[in-house]
Amino acid sequence: MVPSLIDCATLCARRSKCVSFFFNLLESLCQFDGKIYVSFDGGSAGFWSYYELEMTNVAAFKPVTMSSESNPPAHSPHYAVDDKVVKTIWAQECVHTKGELTPWVIIDLEATFDVEYVTLFNRIDEHGDRLRAISVYLGEVSGSFPVLCGGFDGPGEDAQVVHVVCNEPTSARFVKIQLSNSQTFFYPITLCEIRVLTFNA
Repeated sequence: MVPSLIDCATLCARRSKCVSFFFNLLESLCQFDGKIYVSFDGGSAGFWSYYELEMTNVAAFKPVTMSSESNPPAHSPHYAVDDKVVKTIWAQECVHTKGELTPWVIIDLEATFDVEYVTLFNRIDEHGDRLRAISVYLGEVSGSFPVLCGGFDGPGEDAQVVHVVCNEPTSARFVKIQLSNSQTFFYPITLCEIRVLTFNA
């Protein structure tokens, strides 16, 4: 138990890679590392509330390239950074590569920022388990990604929101999200939104 919301936030700030937490006001409970899901029904989570660090998303409306595009224009690159998450069938209005050995999505932030973490919004309708073996790379020069920010092993779940937190703030202009498949089955990358968060925008 913790005395207050402020105490819960303070505990998060002291933890390595903590960017969000849940707080239960009624029972004075503080929880880290809980799974986060996109919700469209306006339903109540009871006495639990979700909190996240206040940062700037520098990826919104920036140029995006993909290793391939499945079923254009339903999965065009710009959907990764259109600053909205839409609930549709067949993951329309989400980026969707073809199934490849190492599919990827690259965002050009058009300027250099100290990247703190990258948030991935998984597809909502079904097949959320395809989100797996994800690595997030950073670089200052196009085509070069020397820094591994972090990753997500998965498998993901439908509508799951994943924060990939860098070990330390990393100066970068280009962000690459890559999925590494095995030789037996080629999963695509399907993401309904990608956000790149920084303090120094």
